[in-house]
Amino acid sequence: MYKAILFDLDNTLLNYDTSEHEAMRQTIDVHRLAELEGFEWETFRTVFAPINWNYWINRVEHRLHISQVLDYSFRDTLLQMGHDSTLSRSLASTYWKIFSATCHFMDGTEELLARLHGRYRVGIVSNGIGEAQRKRLAAGGVSHYFQHLFISDEIGVSKPDKLIFDRAVEALGVDRSEILFVGDSLTDDYEGARMSRIDFCHYNPNRKPVREEISPAHTIHALSELVDIITREEGHR
Repeated sequence: MYKAILFDLDNTLLNYDTSEHEAMRQTIDVHRLAELEGFEWETFRTVFAPINWNYWINRVEHRLHISQVLDYSFRDTLLQMGHDSTLSRSLASTYWKIFSATCHFMDGTEELLARLHGRYRVGIVSNGIGEAQRKRLAAGGVSHYFQHLFISDEIGVSKPDKLIFDRAVEALGVDRSEILFVGDSLTDDYEGARMSRIDFCHYNPNRKPVREEISPAHTIHALSELVDIITREEGHR
């Protein structure tokens, strides 16, 4: 019988992909990059993605601030495409400002949070940057639904590290058996919940194949299905 529900944030409650795409498009427009000779949007995206990912995954080791991650990503992308890179810092600043103010929900997020409000202790466990995650929730008008936010750059460790889940359990003040964690990643979310002995609900909207040895407590393909799980649990109280 669950008393608390924890959620991953990006691509579980908030649509990261749509927000990132929109923020990048607006950044390109603000700085008129499309007017550069030979500039192509799809080429830019293809070049930027792996460069940005490399800086992102190595940011802790190299002690990079998010502004540096973005600055270097834009710089290297423009250089690789044969363009002037002196705009990289301005591009990074514009992108971060737009992205942090952009909130797109996954289908059913608002209805689900309203259903849980006042009935369960609700929190977030997210690998991300606290500034952006908090601002995006505020932009979507849903900050008040969460009693606790556990964000990797604020805690100092990332999922699947057990420590970030232990912090959540301690703050929630309930037994591990009374917590359900909902997320889309089998690497970060499932493994973290499993090591922390917390029930995991796999949110799998695209119905991606799952290896046989993966055994979440629940699997849903739409956030609305979580209500059915909760209703069954409430019926056993």
